[in-house]
Amino acid sequence: MIRDQVRDEAIAIAKAYSHPSVEIRHVLWGLVRVLGPAAPTAVPAATVKGFLEPHGSSYATPVVSAAAESALAAIDSEASAQAAVLDLAKRLGPGGADAPGGAAPPGAADAPGAPGAATPTDPLTGPAATASTAVTATTSSEDDGHAPADAVAAAKETTETILAELDALIGLVEVKAAVRRLIAVQMLNSERRAAGLPEVNASLHVVFTGNPGTGKTTIARIIARLYGSIGLVSRGHLVEVSRADLVAGYVGQTALKVQEVVERAVGGVLFIDEAYSLATEGAGEFGAEAIAMLVKLMEDHRADLAVIVAGYPDEMRRFIDSNPGLRSRFTHYIEFPDYSAPELVEVFEGFAAVAKVQLGPGVRERLGHLFVHALEIGNFGNARYARSLFEQSYANIATRAVADGTIAPSEVDQLLVVDLPPDDPFRTADHKIGFRPP
Repeated sequence: MIRDQVRDEAIAIAKAYSHPSVEIRHVLWGLVRVLGPAAPTAVPAATVKGFLEPHGSSYATPVVSAAAESALAAIDSEASAQAAVLDLAKRLGPGGADAPGGAAPPGAADAPGAPGAATPTDPLTGPAATASTAVTATTSSEDDGHAPADAVAAAKETTETILAELDALIGLVEVKAAVRRLIAVQMLNSERRAAGLPEVNASLHVVFTGNPGTGKTTIARIIARLYGSIGLVSRGHLVEVSRADLVAGYVGQTALKVQEVVERAVGGVLFIDEAYSLATEGAGEFGAEAIAMLVKLMEDHRADLAVIVAGYPDEMRRFIDSNPGLRSRFTHYIEFPDYSAPELVEVFEGFAAVAKVQLGPGVRERLGHLFVHALEIGNFGNARYARSLFEQSYANIATRAVADGTIAPSEVDQLLVVDLPPDDPFRTADHKIGFRPP
C-alpha cells in the first residue's frame, strides 16, 4: 500500500539525516520519492530537500510524530499522495502553518546563526562550518527576506560549502585529505568528459576502516552530499544500513531485502556499517546471498549509486576478499584513526555547547586525564565515549542540583569537576562501548 511505502521512506529519510523524529517534512520527501515521475512538478525536488536541513546528531531510530501520522493517514491512493505533496509543501513553505519560524524560507530558519535558529547539534563540526552555512543562507535572501526555498537549498549545498564543513570537523586530518583526493579525482574526470578526453577509471565506492566513534557516518554523509554537488549521483542522500537490514531468515528473501535497500539508495550513497558481518564465520548462505546481490545491483546502478562499507581493518579485508566482485569495485580505502585526548576534549566541549552547559574550573584538565586513561585501555568508543561521558556527567549535575531539595540558578548550566565520573566508568562486563567482535 502506498501509505506504508511513504512511511518506510519517511523513517529512512529521518534516519539518514539523523533526526530524532519523523515530521511532515520527511513525509513530504517520502511522497516525492515514492511517486517518482508522478509527483507534482509544481513542487521542485530541491525545494523539498531544503526542508530537511540541517542534519541532526541522533543515532536512535526516529519516532513518528503525531503530525506525521496525521499526514500519512490521509494517503490511500496515488491521487491522495499527489494532493498531499501540494498540501505539505504549502504548510512548510514561507507563511505556512508549519514553516520554520512561522514564515522563514526552509533552510534559512534552520541554518545555524539565523534568528531563532536552534543550536547546531553536531559537536564534531567546528565553527567554520557553522559560519559558512549561516552566511550562505542569509546572503541568498532577496530584498524581501524570502528567497525561493530551492535557491537556498542549492546555495547551501555547493561543493565549496560542503568542503568547508569537512575542514571544520574536529581532528581527522588524514581522512579529510583522503576525501579531498577522492573528490578531486572525480572532479577532474568530469572536466575531462566535458572536454571529450578519456577519463581514468575511478570507482565511487569506498571502504572505511577504523574503530567505532571515529566519524565514519559523518564522513559518509559528507561524501554523499559532495557526490551530489558535483553531479556524480542524482540526489546526494545517504541510506545507512546494517546486516539486519540486508539479511532475511529464509532463502530468497535476502535478495529482496537487499534490492529494496539499494533502490532507496539509488541517486546517493548506501552506507553499510559493520559490513564484515555479512562474511564472518557463521554468516552462512544468507550473508553470501546478500553480498552476491549487492555486487549485482552495484553493477546495475553503477551510474547513479555509490556504496561505502565500514568496519574494523582486519575484518574488512576479509570481507572484501570474500567475493571477487567486491575486490574489483572497491578500490578506495580510507582509514579512520582514533581521536587523541585533546580532540576528545573538544568533542566533549561540543556536546556541552549544544546543551548550553558551561565547563567549570579544572574540568578540561580532568577530561584530558580521563581520555588519556581511556586511550590506554583501547576499544573505548572514541566520540561515542565522549558523548556517554557527557551524558553521565549531566546526570551527576542533576543529582547534585536536587540533593538539597531545591535547584539554584547557578546549578542549572554549570558542570564541575565533581560531576565527572571516575576513571574508566564503562570498564565493566555488562557495559562495553565499541568493543571488538570476537
